[in-house]
Amino acid sequence: MKLKNIALLAGLILPAGASFAQYAEDALRFSQAEPGLTTRFRGLGGAQTALGGDLSSLGGNPAGLGLFTKSEASLTADFSNSNLNAQYLGTSSSFQKDRGGIDQAGLVIYNPTRRSGASDLTSGWLSFNFGIGYNKTNNFNVTTDYSGQNNRSSFADFLADEAERFNPSALGDAAYNNFLVAFDDTYGYYPITSPGNNQQNTTYRTGFQSEVNFAVGANYENKLYVGAAFAFTSLNYKMQREYTESGQTLLPQNIEDAGLVVEDASRPYLNSNYRLGYISDQLTNGSGVNGKLGLIYRPVSSLRLGVSFVTPTWYTVSDSFMESLDARYTTSSGSSNIPGEEEYYDQDYTIRTPYKLNGGVAVTIAPFGLISGDVEYVDYQSMHFSASGSPDATKDTNRDIRDLYKSAVNLRIGAEARLPASFLLRAGYSTNGNPYNNADFSSDTFSAGIGFRGKTTYFDLALTSNSRKYSTSPYRISEDYLFYPETGSGDQAAVKNNWTNIFATIGFRF
Repeated sequence: MKLKNIALLAGLILPAGASFAQYAEDALRFSQAEPGLTTRFRGLGGAQTALGGDLSSLGGNPAGLGLFTKSEASLTADFSNSNLNAQYLGTSSSFQKDRGGIDQAGLVIYNPTRRSGASDLTSGWLSFNFGIGYNKTNNFNVTTDYSGQNNRSSFADFLADEAERFNPSALGDAAYNNFLVAFDDTYGYYPITSPGNNQQNTTYRTGFQSEVNFAVGANYENKLYVGAAFAFTSLNYKMQREYTESGQTLLPQNIEDAGLVVEDASRPYLNSNYRLGYISDQLTNGSGVNGKLGLIYRPVSSLRLGVSFVTPTWYTVSDSFMESLDARYTTSSGSSNIPGEEEYYDQDYTIRTPYKLNGGVAVTIAPFGLISGDVEYVDYQSMHFSASGSPDATKDTNRDIRDLYKSAVNLRIGAEARLPASFLLRAGYSTNGNPYNNADFSSDTFSAGIGFRGKTTYFDLALTSNSRKYSTSPYRISEDYLFYPETGSGDQAAVKNNWTNIFATIGFRF
């Protein structure tokens, strides 16, 4: 079975100068799922660990189910707008995308313990509540587009590096057969393209992760709340990439000046205009399971302390990948087109995502409202990858995971104010820590919301704004690549991605 040697083509967040594997980046992508939240906790910045009493507890801290005193059902819809801005080689570009869907649905059944009329109704176990809920935990829908003129390197530099390092390589062979690279007995493979070319890279990503939780929460004397949940998870991810580059190929004199010898004097298309195109498609589907344990303690009526532990998710994944490279040359005598042949790579593998440990505090300020805060610890180095029948891919990917990633701390805080006529006003903030060892990354979310509480019905509306900044590259060249020493590991695009989301929840108590 073939494995895809497209590690350096990811066009994703990459630490400068580091080795990289697509599977390692996918492992991180699928490990950054967030707890499913109702609109109320969206408005509170996601700070739910110590608060409870909300259907968000199904996908967060299941101990929060113990605070329910009635049965409840809710449905949450969302609308998202993604606005991406990129700076690459002095050129700015932007792209916008809208999408909507169902974000959450849940049901909790309140189940008080049976007691005689003379019993103390405030001692012992007071209720065992059961719930089931669907949560969308990750949204992959984003388009990245950037372009510019590169005066230092060409995509053919990467292809020559690929042909040299992974020999045999389907992509390296395609580059040689398309006359984008040549071979020298002393040096090896080298590009025939010149710097000063125009590049454009566009990547379309769609899909999401979700989970269905089955949970139970118990209430002991209105002081201690404990809970557990078991989840079936799923993921579907699709990526389509289009890279184009146009410029001038080398003059024969350039090759002689570099001390290189073309092994085949009849190789064409030196001193001509060229245009190359690279496309790739990835389709990934998977399913898995995880568990959640939680506790909330209320030492006094106005204070709640919460902790929760989310086990790793064990995913079974099927991955299908296709790539193709074509080239077109224009000379004084006309033009020639060399179509690309599609290469397909399929791989089944398993991923173990990191465990997550959460701690939270919630303070009620009667009768004005409350404040809630969370701290989450995630150890991304604990991820593990295993490809069936591919020991090299398993070893290399797990090495990349150890080299590329580290643990991170995520923070969330929110406040809720009670208004007249059963209205509630909310605001929140959250920030995710940097999971990379040697790359800049930041992700901050601000939120605001309003809610209405009736006797049996409630409605919530929230607006969230997320800003994420990172660096990305259309290709990566290894550190020991020598043809253009000043190239380094590849030029970086500075990307800022802003998401604006609107969430709406309708709920019923019975």
